[in-house]
Amino acid sequence: MAKQLICRVEADRWTRKTQFTQKTVPEPANTKSERVIRVGLDRVTVTDNEVVIEARHEMPDWKVQELNTPAVYFEDKKYFLADKGAAQPPYALRYVLRPWPEGKAANAKLFHTYDADAVWERDSSRRGEALNEVAWACLLPLYPFLGLLWSGSQQRLVRFGFVPRTITGVSIMVNFGLMLAQGAFMALLLFASARSGKMMIDGMIRAFMNQNYLQIGSVSVPVAVFDVLLGLVFLVDVCMRYSHFLREDQWTGGFFEWLVLRSLRRKKP
Repeated sequence: MAKQLICRVEADRWTRKTQFTQKTVPEPANTKSERVIRVGLDRVTVTDNEVVIEARHEMPDWKVQELNTPAVYFEDKKYFLADKGAAQPPYALRYVLRPWPEGKAANAKLFHTYDADAVWERDSSRRGEALNEVAWACLLPLYPFLGLLWSGSQQRLVRFGFVPRTITGVSIMVNFGLMLAQGAFMALLLFASARSGKMMIDGMIRAFMNQNYLQIGSVSVPVAVFDVLLGLVFLVDVCMRYSHFLREDQWTGGFFEWLVLRSLRRKKP
């Protein structure tokens, strides 16, 4: 009887211990759903608690903000940018989006939308910037002469990083330098011709052509005529454009553009 009583007590203790263990030991949590998708060139990992974007290029204006936080819309859900940092190659940056907290006010003036269109626009803008840099490098050797273009063409150069007001001023100085060079050539050749006993007025055109007359059909025109006209053109253009440049803070104009009426220059289609 004593042995049976002891066995029954041990069995009751073991039963109570097993039931307590089953109640207190937590069951393992269910694995959260995770999916990886491609958005353009980016890789996006979507879970229940966050969205991780591994972007090939930086998203413009995406900054981590605590105040006036802009909302980020992705797959018809509202998130906020919780973290931004470097990513593993070939990706450039890693963005972490978290679900938007209930009751939190969003920035009323700024929000972002992340989708295939936004990624395409980002990459297209980057490609355009790269092309602009190539165009800038190709046009840079011509920088002193870009201001000779008329104002409409100068405005088109803004996208490549050129400032119309600056290149106009540089071109005026270039014209002034060419005028001085033309005067120097004319003075040197005039002294040289005076020593030979035959006075002639020549300039850069005569020096480069190495002939006294230009044959146009059956007519021989002295090259000195073109040299004199070239010197006058440089002188008049420098004086007129420089006077406009000093009087008006925002004035821009190309070679002899001042001849055109201002109303016609500013007329828009």
